Amino acid sequence: MLFDQQLEFETLCIHFKGSKDEKLLWNQISSNLRLVECLIISSSFDNDFTPVFTSWPQEIMIVRSAWFTLKSLLACASFIITLYNSHLENKDMDKILREWKAGELPNLKSLTITSLEFTDDGEQTLGMNLSELNGMVLKTDDGLKMATIELGPHRIEMSVTSFE
Repeated sequence: MLFDQQLEFETLCIHFKGSKDEKLLWNQISSNLRLVECLIISSSFDNDFTPVFTSWPQEIMIVRSAWFTLKSLLACASFIITLYNSHLENKDMDKILREWKAGELPNLKSLTITSLEFTDDGEQTLGMNLSELNGMVLKTDDGLKMATIELGPHRIEMSVTSFE
C-alpha cells in the first residue's frame, strides 16, 4: 500500500528467505524501486527464486549476492552498486570494465564487489593481471568519465568521476 501512495523511501531493507509471501511481496514492489534511495537485500534464497528487477533504486547493496549475475549487473541502472559474497570472477570484471569504458552503465558512480573468485592467477582483466589494476585510472572511450580502481583482498572498488 505504501508504494501505491508513491511515497519515497530513504532505505528499504529486505531479508528474503524465499517464502511464497516474500515472492509475492517482491513482485509487488519491484516495479516501484525508483521510489527507494537505498535498497539493501540480504538473502538466503532457495534455487527457484531470483528477484527480477523492473526498476532500480539509486543505491543497491546485496549481501550474499551469488544470485546477482553479470547480466543483472550490466542491466542495473543504480548509481551505487555494492555486492558482497558475489560469485563474479576476473573475466566478469573484465567485461564490466570494457562495457563501462564503452559507455554502458552510464549512471554508475561507485561499484564495490567482494568475491572469493577474484584471483591474481594470471587471468587477464583489461589485458593485465588483477594486481596491476590497483590504483589505475581508466577513462571512458568518449573521455567524459574516469574511474579509479582500488583492490583489496577479494575486493574490487571502482569510483567514477564525470567531466560533464
